[in-house]
Amino acid sequence: MTYRVIQWTTGTVAKEAVTGILGHPDLELAGAWVHSEEKDGRDVGEIFGLAPLGLTATRDQDALLAQPADCVVFTVGRTWVNNPMETFGDLLRILRSGKNVVSLWWPTLVYPRAQDDELYKQLEQACTDGGSSFCTIGMDPGYGTAALALSALALAREVRSVHMTQIMNNAFWEGPGITMFFGFGQNDVAKMPILAPGVTTSYHATTIAMLAEAIGVTIDEIVEDHTILHSDEAFDVASGHIPAGTICGLRYRVKGISGGEARVVVEHVERLRETDFPEVEFAGDGYRAQVDGLPGVRLDMKLSAPEGYTGDPIAVASAMSVVNAIPRVCDAPPGVLSLLDLAPFPSKNPYTGGFESA
Repeated sequence: MTYRVIQWTTGTVAKEAVTGILGHPDLELAGAWVHSEEKDGRDVGEIFGLAPLGLTATRDQDALLAQPADCVVFTVGRTWVNNPMETFGDLLRILRSGKNVVSLWWPTLVYPRAQDDELYKQLEQACTDGGSSFCTIGMDPGYGTAALALSALALAREVRSVHMTQIMNNAFWEGPGITMFFGFGQNDVAKMPILAPGVTTSYHATTIAMLAEAIGVTIDEIVEDHTILHSDEAFDVASGHIPAGTICGLRYRVKGISGGEARVVVEHVERLRETDFPEVEFAGDGYRAQVDGLPGVRLDMKLSAPEGYTGDPIAVASAMSVVNAIPRVCDAPPGVLSLLDLAPFPSKNPYTGGFESA
């Protein structure tokens, strides 16, 4: 069966999603929605730096949703940081139109059943109205943490705890967002947005709820803690200068407590140098899932790019986590889904003889 797919918005991850759709034998690109006037009416391939596809992008949501299609790849940017509700309305509209949605937007929706009750009810009602299904995946929250942990849990019994970690070197990310958000190059911990009370919990609470359900425990409370690292020397990264004595690393944990014990933990190690936080014993970027049970299980996952590829492998992984899930989501009964509801969805995109970035 061929599934017709609409790409919703453009950008780095969206480009990787379109490339994945075009290379998947069971998927067909049916259209694309763009936000800007500059992209409206242009060939979709041209927008993404690909060969012309004979497919025109549009800002007209009504016209696009009136077209026959099975699924929408929803890769809207970080509108959820400040005010997610306008974009949430677009999402509900797509679901009511009868089109399934695989999403990389608003990462807390990886497990909407643990989200705000009213939001979950609206999602469920939209799926009911349209006979559609909805699933958010991505990397973290998403496949890099939750799915890796679920794989580790498949091997264990007598599970005491599950611990998920993302390890990321931010030295190569450009833009002030990295330095401002994580506080790199600053002295005042109180001005680090990521450490404002409740912020890390808001990002990861639904992942904790998903894994708590998976192992059959009830979370009594969620607590946060963190470790800050200050640089012993001045150095430069892509996003700016890091003076000596300023913040250069952050390790935070969000812990789901049950019966006085941390039973489900999500941790981030955000650093600018490979030598920072050596106790983590993880070289490069990646993800770790660790199960304290019988047996104890630790799975480490690294993402890398083949020789000749100049793009971002994390962007590819994020995009393909939803592209590869499209058939599963389209075939599922109508409703709000999570990784707990989907069978594994391996890639069907064959090697075509080169890895050059498009």
